[in-house]
Amino acid sequence: MGKDRIVFIVQRYGMEVNGGAEYHCRVLAEHLSERYDVDVYTSCARDYMPWDNYYSVGSSALNGVTVYRFHVEKTKDEAHVRELSARVNRGDRAAETEWIEEVGPYCPKLITALKDKADLYKTVIFFGYNFYPTVVGLQLGLEHTILIPTAHDESNIYKDMCRRTFLAAKAFLYNSVEERQFLIDKFGTGDRPGRLTCVGIDLPNICYEGMPEGYEQYHDYVIYVGRVARGKNFRQLNRYFIQYKREHNTELKLLVLGRVDNEEKLAYHDDIIYLGYVSEEDKTLFMKNARLLIMPSMYESLSLVILESMALGRPVLVNEDCEVLKGQCLRSNAGLYYSNYAEFAKALDYMLTDTAAYSQMAENGLEFVKNNYDWQYVVENVSSLIEEI
Repeated sequence: MGKDRIVFIVQRYGMEVNGGAEYHCRVLAEHLSERYDVDVYTSCARDYMPWDNYYSVGSSALNGVTVYRFHVEKTKDEAHVRELSARVNRGDRAAETEWIEEVGPYCPKLITALKDKADLYKTVIFFGYNFYPTVVGLQLGLEHTILIPTAHDESNIYKDMCRRTFLAAKAFLYNSVEERQFLIDKFGTGDRPGRLTCVGIDLPNICYEGMPEGYEQYHDYVIYVGRVARGKNFRQLNRYFIQYKREHNTELKLLVLGRVDNEEKLAYHDDIIYLGYVSEEDKTLFMKNARLLIMPSMYESLSLVILESMALGRPVLVNEDCEVLKGQCLRSNAGLYYSNYAEFAKALDYMLTDTAAYSQMAENGLEFVKNNYDWQYVVENVSSLIEEI
């Protein structure tokens, strides 16, 4: 007897894609392929600015998953997106359709394929509440749909079009306690089936030792991993670290892993090292050899790199304004949080100098990941929701 077939709908997908939600989609799809035949419908884009067509149209296999890519038919224009968003916020319903097409990635052939082939799938799993494929795909009214919202409290989430997205989903997979409670309180999602925890963390392989070749000179550093973008609040970390260096006579460096958005304006410093996109293996090595990981973002539904850092025995320092990141620190006792520069500097000093507290946080983080993000549990948890609906 063959496996049931499921499909993921996501804005970008691929080994080269630099995004937490998209990486989450890929690793979840790959792990579920042990139990289901898994397809992915996605765009040809690698970068969301401006939704390029980096990949070729058509189907291909990637790590046990069949990926169907569709052409992006509109280049993203941020200024036009902002203009349309303002009109929608003023109640201009006529602008909604154009707004979500501009947000993108605009792949109408993806929607047509989903409509035509929906009967092939036991479940359709949408990723991200505010992208064209999800918003338009959920309005098809398909049965057996699951939404992984990756949601947080931001202005777009209150638009009527996004609100209708939450109403259309038949079930939910939540990333965190805070995300689930926020969506229940604001959009009444608690009346439909749901599960908490839909991603696992692979504990690091013991063969990962040393630094990546050519980077052996870096030994005393903290690290940031993710998009270098306004939405990730990286500019604040940029400022804070430069001020910290002015006030402290230290060799400490900040290593930055991730692509820099074209529009991101940064103050450069000799001790901030931008490494761009790196392989998963090199990322693991850089993170394992860091003193700690810093995450300044204010808007997260989950931070996979926070959990990966804990799995590597490295504590974390996060922005208190993000309830999800703060909650991860409180539940794990594996990190600290800050709300201004003074708290940032004090917390960083403490974590770099108090070896007993540092060791305890490292141990706590590893146990937290082991107890809450085991892939076997996650696959069973997600599969139970698929079967329920």
